Amino acid sequence: MFIEQFISKIKSRPNGFYRFLYNLGYFIRTFRIPFIKPIAAVLYYERMFRHTAWITFKKVFYYEPILRYRCESIGENLRLESTPPLIMGYGRIIMGSHVHFSDGVNLIVGGKVYDDPILTIGDNSYIGYRNIISCFKSVTIGNNCLLAEGVKIYDNVSHPLDPEARRRREPPTKENVSPVVIEDDVWIGSDCIILKGVRVGRGSVIGAGSVVTNDVPPFTVAVGNPAKVIKEVGKQ
Repeated sequence: MFIEQFISKIKSRPNGFYRFLYNLGYFIRTFRIPFIKPIAAVLYYERMFRHTAWITFKKVFYYEPILRYRCESIGENLRLESTPPLIMGYGRIIMGSHVHFSDGVNLIVGGKVYDDPILTIGDNSYIGYRNIISCFKSVTIGNNCLLAEGVKIYDNVSHPLDPEARRRREPPTKENVSPVVIEDDVWIGSDCIILKGVRVGRGSVIGAGSVVTNDVPPFTVAVGNPAKVIKEVGKQ
């Protein structure tokens, strides 16, 4: 109580003593050293080098070995921007070569519905910032796929539709789980949701914020909620 009253008097400045304390605090808050560009450059690059070296050390000697232990197989040149994905569940994870993970990725490979759920990520694919992949049976992401930030992929409905079953914390039934396949060279925009049973065809693009509830043909662009094809893209 005494501290709060003292701070209140400093703010209200009823006399010269408290005005002095107020002005002193203002000076401390606003004090800046002269800007000298060469010194600032040294500080900037020192911090960048130190930060990069520490992050690289953790990735090489700590994070990557942990991730490789947890996965059934990972190809060469795995790239982690910083921390590894958070993996929940007991299922199998298979990754190709040159797979690139951004930060904040969640991989849920389990669900207590099927005994051997499997998540497969192909060569040279990018899993973006804060992606969520929920695999109760099978999710397959092909080669050269780009998943932008906030993408969510579910081969399940997460919880039973029956409220009584939800109260009992039961998993969804097998009828509410169906594999998801993202074929090669697919680009999925920011904050898209791919729902159970969907196949996104090769070379397709899913526009940002779309909710994909049905198959998307190869070499097309689909947008909206629910996502609909709006045009074709060139085949190579």
